[in-house]
Amino acid sequence: MASSWRETRDKASRRWFYALFFLLPLTAVFGHRGVAPWLLLASLPAFARGDFWQGAFGKLFDNPSLSDPRFASFVALLFLCFWIFLSAFWSPKHQYDLFLYVLAPALVGGSIVWFSLNLSRIWAWRLGRAFLLAIAGGMIILAFEGVTDGFLRRALPPYENNSGRDIIALGRGVTALAPSLFPAAAIAVRLWSRKAALFVLALGVAAAVSNDVLANVAALSAGFVAVVIALPAPRTALRLTGWGAIALLLAAPFMAAMIPVDAIYARAQASMAPDALAAASSSLHRLAIWHATGLESLSCLPAGCGADYARIWNDTAPLVEVPGAAPALSVIPIHPHNVFLQIWLELGLPGVAATALFLYFCLAALLRAQLSKAVSAAAAGAFVAIIVSILVEGSLWQVWRLAAMALAASGVALAHSLEKR
Repeated sequence: MASSWRETRDKASRRWFYALFFLLPLTAVFGHRGVAPWLLLASLPAFARGDFWQGAFGKLFDNPSLSDPRFASFVALLFLCFWIFLSAFWSPKHQYDLFLYVLAPALVGGSIVWFSLNLSRIWAWRLGRAFLLAIAGGMIILAFEGVTDGFLRRALPPYENNSGRDIIALGRGVTALAPSLFPAAAIAVRLWSRKAALFVLALGVAAAVSNDVLANVAALSAGFVAVVIALPAPRTALRLTGWGAIALLLAAPFMAAMIPVDAIYARAQASMAPDALAAASSSLHRLAIWHATGLESLSCLPAGCGADYARIWNDTAPLVEVPGAAPALSVIPIHPHNVFLQIWLELGLPGVAATALFLYFCLAALLRAQLSKAVSAAAAGAFVAIIVSILVEGSLWQVWRLAAMALAASGVALAHSLEKR
């Protein structure tokens, strides 16, 4: 009876995953924010299994020890979420549920990672192939949309009057899938060949370039550099990426406060044509945003200004004349377009400490896992792509972006599971 139930459950789970992986490319193309609910649906097979609660949480809490980097990273995450909740009391916005924006994707993503690490050989092969095809399919459709100026989004309802919004949404779709491109390539190496892996990576480059979001191109380029470093020296690359991220987090407001915004603007106006200035205005505006956020975050120490403070600050922040932009722009939009600066600004030193510890213990867990060269390279590439993306455009309160990180982590776990099997 129990065996029959397990067979029925496994068959239903397999069909469930296949349906979800079929929907993933469409989610990225037609609604990148849907990656978060997609992740929640993908976690249901894990939450429905008794061995998940025994194996995942049981191992964490039966013998809890900070010497276990998995438990220590979980404690750091819980403290970060607790501090987000507390900071709402002195934040002008008083939004007390923002901690769930971080905790929910982490728990849901963690369940999928656990599920991916505890697969049988045939399950690892099935889901690994489904993950690979979903990411490759998503990049193919996104590249097609970029080349055709969003043909499918324009052809299918709901109809947008502003085609620019469609193109931006497609760029966010690339952002959602880009980190997962690297574990997908590692899976392609294991299932097919190195040429297949290069083809998958090329699809990602085509999607990023054709959808004209500079942050995606920068993130993928940095990820490729990390992969090149990681293939001959995987553990060294993981240490470099982990410690590099921690160093950037700790130095973020001091580096931002030293940006010579006026000098850069004067040089840009003197050396760039009007069309080039207009194209670069968004990037130039980011410099003013980061500079102002760096100064403001230092004035909010030690506890920070409170969760989602940037959205309220936007109402009273001064304006800046950005070269290439017609009206004067606020020095802070609804978020600083840099997650590390946002943590300093809104969560202060406790938030920075919790985030740094979380990164440190996650790095320790990866090093302890004894990943193969291909999987280490995939982890390094995905991690660096994520870091670059959140440093130039991300917000801590974008649940879809945190879900995209969890999706990439599940891809790394699938690739590792394939190697183990």
